[in-house]
Amino acid sequence: MTDTPVSLNAALARLRTHPLIVAHRGDWRSLPENSVAAMLSARDVGADMVEIDVQTIADGTLVVIHDDTLDRTTGASGAVADLSSEALAGLRLRAGSGGDGAPLTDHALPTLEAMLDTLRGKVLVNIDTKHARDLDAVAALVISMGMQDQVLLKMSVTRPGEFSDAPWYGKVPFMPLCMGLSKGALVGTILPIAQAARAPLVELDFHDLADVAALEAALRPLGTGIWVNTLDPVHSLDLNDSRAVQDPTKVWDVLLGAGVRAIQTDRAEALARHLARAPAAAPA
Repeated sequence: MTDTPVSLNAALARLRTHPLIVAHRGDWRSLPENSVAAMLSARDVGADMVEIDVQTIADGTLVVIHDDTLDRTTGASGAVADLSSEALAGLRLRAGSGGDGAPLTDHALPTLEAMLDTLRGKVLVNIDTKHARDLDAVAALVISMGMQDQVLLKMSVTRPGEFSDAPWYGKVPFMPLCMGLSKGALVGTILPIAQAARAPLVELDFHDLADVAALEAALRPLGTGIWVNTLDPVHSLDLNDSRAVQDPTKVWDVLLGAGVRAIQTDRAEALARHLARAPAAAPA
């Protein structure tokens, strides 16, 4: 289990010496993705933070699910946006990352409120709001639950000051998501965005590790850290989870050496073992 305090401010204060291990959709290799149980399991195997995906159903209730349709991860089909609260009550998740061959489980599709209530005081939470239209509602719920020091919101940002007129801006920690930038453009594009947002972290991909190191140096005076993904479907260069579990020094250590201070992975347990933060276990 991680020893990171369940306080975002406390975790950020020691980010330079204790980089964040972020479990993508929880421990979905063992439990249904985006389930409450997957988040608690990720915490138990060494994740400092769990990443969840959120969007609204027909009556405006916020639920934790990645896809715009129910088909892959639940026993139902159709658009998430059309789901009724009555149908939600009986919905169950498929095992693991889902798909037609994945069996149904007893795990329910959780609402965001239920998810946060269960995770309160247990693990840091990164909320990936799938649609910008829902961001105000997500932030309002976080504020109403008093969980601003446990939750980090994120959304794609293309210019400094984007979302600055939102009612939650400055009240809930916010991480700009800056993906798809060209080589050499990280510092010039991301630095002003981070300054305007007073961002604790920025999430990005890249084409050159030298760009990452230069950005880290530019962001350091702001106290802003760099978040990078090593997910097999979403990673930079050849720095992915599959390579990392074979030789973490060639992936995770390379990123940490370039100044990355938060790594989102589908192999949180392996990264925790590598960083000596989890009990020894059999190789993956």
